[in-house]
Parts: sequence; structure tokens; C-alpha cells
Amino acid sequence: MTITFTNLSGSRENLDKTIRDLLEDNWTAGNITGTITPFFTSDTEEPDQLAETDGSLVNEIRVNWVSRTRYDPDNFDVNGNDKHAWVQVLFLEVQGESLQVMVDMEDEVHRILWENEPNGATRLPKSDTAASEVAWFEDAEPEFVRLQPESEDDQTPTSQAEFKLVYFKTRT
Repeated sequence: MTITFTNLSGSRENLDKTIRDLLEDNWTAGNITGTITPFFTSDTEEPDQLAETDGSLVNEIRVNWVSRTRYDPDNFDVNGNDKHAWVQVLFLEVQGESLQVMVDMEDEVHRILWENEPNGATRLPKSDTAASEVAWFEDAEPEFVRLQPESEDDQTPTSQAEFKLVYFKTRT
């Protein structure tokens, strides 16, 4: 018996790296107040980010790997026991030098995800441009929530959104 990933071309890549690369490759600095290109990181490339983000960089976008769970089979029965849907959950964290820059960067993230949303005809590319296993985004414009500042002075406002990617495993 073989387990395959629908839509995948080549080897699998951690999806936090795939999304980080997508954001970096499609970023338009001119859409940000001050024409800013942030520093992009992911847990695959910077271990333990989720556990200990130090906040030392200004104008940064972090893609954090959170969980991988099976899609609720009660609400989504694909094809008996031969095909299962899975959900990869990431946190997208935006840190800007000002509130305006943070909001602009959130909008740019939304633009990139929405324009590159996978569907039946379009695949989400991995960092090597081959197709990833992602079938769709649960929401191409995830809701960002402002994180609490650690002190009274909020010099680098930060927000975070939960981002879900759905893919399929098939047993043959």
C-alpha cells in the first residue's frame, strides 16, 4: 500500500517554508508606507520561533508551524477510508515599525494569498516552483488580531492570524 499526496509534484516541503517563500517572492514594497520589504522567516528555517520570538527585528513577517490535524470527517467525508483531508495550521505574524506599516503589511499578505489561492486549476507552488499538495486555503484573507504589547510603549506593533491550508492524502 502506498500513501500519496494529491497535487504534489516532487518531494514534500514544510508548508511554513512554502508560504514564507510565496510571501517573499510576491511582495510589492511600494504597497507599504515607506516602501518597506520586511524580513521573512519560517520555523523550518529558524527553529523554535513559535516558542521564543524575541521581537528584535522591526518590519518582519514570521510564518510559524502550529499543527497538522485531520479534517473533521463528520463534516467532510471525501471517499470512505481511501482519501483523507488534512489541515495544516500556521500563524502569520506581522511586526511593523508603526501601526500604519503593520496594517499595510497585513493588507499585502492578504493580497498575495488571495491572488495565489490554489483551486482546481491553480496549484500553490513550493519554493522550487513545483506544485505543493495544498488543495485550498480555508480563508485566503485570514483575520489578523493585534497582540498585546509587552510594555507600555508599543514601539513595534505586532499582529497575528491563524492560516489554514487543506490537502489530501490518498491510499492506493
